[in-house]
Amino acid sequence: MELKAHLSIPQSPKGCLVIVHENRGLDDHIRDVANRFAREGFAVAAPDYLSPIGGSVADVDTNIANIKDVSRKQVTEISQYWLDSLTTLTKSNNQSILGFCWGGGVVNHCATQINDLKKAVMFYGTAPDPSLIKKIDTSLQLHYAENDDRINAGRDDYIKALERATISHEAFIYEGAGHAFFNDTRKDRYHQPSAELAFKRALAFLRD
Repeated sequence: MELKAHLSIPQSPKGCLVIVHENRGLDDHIRDVANRFAREGFAVAAPDYLSPIGGSVADVDTNIANIKDVSRKQVTEISQYWLDSLTTLTKSNNQSILGFCWGGGVVNHCATQINDLKKAVMFYGTAPDPSLIKKIDTSLQLHYAENDDRINAGRDDYIKALERATISHEAFIYEGAGHAFFNDTRKDRYHQPSAELAFKRALAFLRD
């Protein structure tokens, strides 16, 4: 299996960052996000998590249908592979992961599985298996939209579980925003004030 990714590597990177795409596959939006974080000094890999079944295609509906066939085990292995690859390339063991929508759920899951993560940044993703939360050994930053009933149904229980387990975390809820508010290629979803604030918060968190 060929593991594909968009790589954006600055000179003298400050750390390694894997960015996990939405259920729409690896697209120009995620490549742009990767490049934005690289301009801020991070060595970034944006993997194609559809690689196990041939990779992302131009048709979004096909990607959305196919991504259901990618297992949690596979996404963990892909994330670990690219974190390790960035570490080898940059000689930095400062490893972080960030993801949106489906990718936010991947971030939550990887936080329970990958021990060397320094930071994990989740945008409007599903909570991990409650039985695995106690295994999290990283600092979390969670971004939620106010108008996102499906994701928010599990939000409060997840945050309470993190508090009970004394896991380092911070959570933000963006008033007036809906699911996928960070995606500036989707005019029906993009919420500019929330997206700009969330980017600043994520950047500060990753730099800390």
